[in-house]
Amino acid sequence: MYESDDETFRYINYLQSTLVREGSEEFLISYKQWFEKNRESFAQDFIRMTSSNSTNKHSAAVLEYKAQGEYDDFFSRQIFEPLLTKVMAIASQHGLAPKLPVHFSNSPNIEPSPAALPSNSEHILFAGQGTFSFCNYWAKVFSTAIFEVASLSKNKQKNESNVIDQLQNSHVINDAALLASCHAITGSLVGFGKLEQPVNLNKLRVELLTAMEVFIIAHEIAHFIAHEEFPDTGGIRPESNSKEHEIECDEFALNICTAFGVQENNPFSFQLIGPLLFFYALQICENTRVTLTGHKQIPSDSHPTHNDRVQFTFNFLKEVGASSNILDSASYSLRIAKIIETQVQLIMENLKNLDENAEHKTDTTCT
Repeated sequence: MYESDDETFRYINYLQSTLVREGSEEFLISYKQWFEKNRESFAQDFIRMTSSNSTNKHSAAVLEYKAQGEYDDFFSRQIFEPLLTKVMAIASQHGLAPKLPVHFSNSPNIEPSPAALPSNSEHILFAGQGTFSFCNYWAKVFSTAIFEVASLSKNKQKNESNVIDQLQNSHVINDAALLASCHAITGSLVGFGKLEQPVNLNKLRVELLTAMEVFIIAHEIAHFIAHEEFPDTGGIRPESNSKEHEIECDEFALNICTAFGVQENNPFSFQLIGPLLFFYALQICENTRVTLTGHKQIPSDSHPTHNDRVQFTFNFLKEVGASSNILDSASYSLRIAKIIETQVQLIMENLKNLDENAEHKTDTTCT
């Protein structure tokens, strides 16, 4: 963490201000006011949940929190700082950590992507509610889906129509469609609202959510390491290109995710289901945007497609000699994600057709 001097605060505040998306300023101000107004009730909620020492620690943290600059955020720090510490520790154990210090700062950007700012003296990782909201909502959808499909008999699981019925009856497909359409319109899931999930699935959701976030953090750490090695080319090896560089950062993150999962006994992490479903969620959202807006996706010059990264992650499991059980688990999760993607796409196409038919009727009436 930074020393609390005015110059540092001004520097961080300026960097954070560059991440604010145009039009979101009013929301950020109201969000800050909402937190201050409800700070004491948050602390009481932690106490009511359980009487454990860790919960009392969280309660005290809420009450004692002091914003480190205009754009700082309590929840971002509580979520990402501990994960960053664990990721850095794992990287250090394997001799893979950046040589320079890595600091965390909240990102006021409401979009899912974090931001990495490497330098020749220290590195800054920006992540915030844009990232954790996206991951949390989709972790709810996918963890519920996995649980619901697992509740079917083995024979019924083999029949796709049975799986679809189960996912529809448990509102998984409807929830996924709502999330995808919200993201297609706003580019974010911040402020989406309440998405119900049975309490008994909290552990499953948190494990999947954590696996996603660990991968995301580790990917950014890889950018810092690459920058230290090739500062003149932004971390890109001379014989490489930007897309290959992103895959290399993914590969580093997949290794860290595996080690984290083993250390923390998190199967969504060591089976790489977290990163697989994170990319699948991004893909579902992007496909929905294309369908609803009619604007085709422009191929990126710097990043592989979400599908490319899904394929790379699954192939990574094979190449490192993952057991048949792990490969089966990953395939099982991808099958469910694919079904959700297909059903959401059908919903979006039907909505698009209804909209076009309504416009046609209006035009006919006017003439």
